[in-house]
Amino acid sequence: MSDAEFYDATQRVEKAYTRMDNETVRKVYAYYKQATVGDVSGKRPSPLRFRDRVKFDSWSSVSGMSKEEARAAYIDLVNNLDLNAREISCEAREASASSELRVRGGK
Repeated sequence: MSDAEFYDATQRVEKAYTRMDNETVRKVYAYYKQATVGDVSGKRPSPLRFRDRVKFDSWSSVSGMSKEEARAAYIDLVNNLDLNAREISCEAREASASSELRVRGGK
């Protein structure tokens, strides 16, 4: 996958992220971080730092994947996005993520 393809995919995400569901946002984040930084490092944030914990867990879910594989997965995911018809605010997204976490038992 070329740099131009990856850049194009990042630009498409910037324009469409408010129309992605939480699961897709987490996958996009995880692949992007793995492709640009590599494996996650540091300690897992406490449950009180909900947003940071969700991001850490998402990124760590692809730990061990090479940067090239993550770039390809990112581009493939973006090329096959199934967007919601309406935008989702950050507040609504966090409320939904919080309720998803409570349903799953808090991890």
